[in-house]
Amino acid sequence: MGRWAAEDVLMTKLVGLGSKKGSSWLGRVGDVAKQPPTWAGAAGVLALSGPRGRQAALRGSAGYVAAAALHMPIKLLVNRRRPPLAWAHSKFGPLTSSFPSGHCAGELAFSLGAAQEIPLVFIPLYAATLLSEWSLVRSRSHYPSDVFGGAAVAIVVSLAAWKLWPPSRTRDADPPPPEASGH
Repeated sequence: MGRWAAEDVLMTKLVGLGSKKGSSWLGRVGDVAKQPPTWAGAAGVLALSGPRGRQAALRGSAGYVAAAALHMPIKLLVNRRRPPLAWAHSKFGPLTSSFPSGHCAGELAFSLGAAQEIPLVFIPLYAATLLSEWSLVRSRSHYPSDVFGGAAVAIVVSLAAWKLWPPSRTRDADPPPPEASGH
């Protein structure tokens, strides 16, 4: 058993047996929330809400893309097998290895990025992220540690973005530099 095996077994037992897609209303919401068009729609809604919303949509989308780019080399390096029931819910099965969860990485990076501009959007965006990740573990598409790994990728991306591209709300709050006087 690997380092995370005991925790994965415990967490998997806590969420119960594997379920079919959409077997409950939470499952149906999670199945929708884990789709990239859902996050593109969230970006569209934010962008239509005004200048701060456009900045939040841009920052969230950039985080989503950066997390997607960062998690793929990790997947190739780790090359972890999917849970045994991962193939049961898809005609073709998952195409990539299990660790880290790209869904979690992208969705949480979007949520954290958008919230850097508009902090209150974190609540609904994180709720959608949480339902999505619960759906992935419940349906046995991912191990719980895959989700934690994806979250770590998202946090790294978000912290790097905060440092390299400070949110406009913090830039706007900074006082202007003193003007040079001619005296």
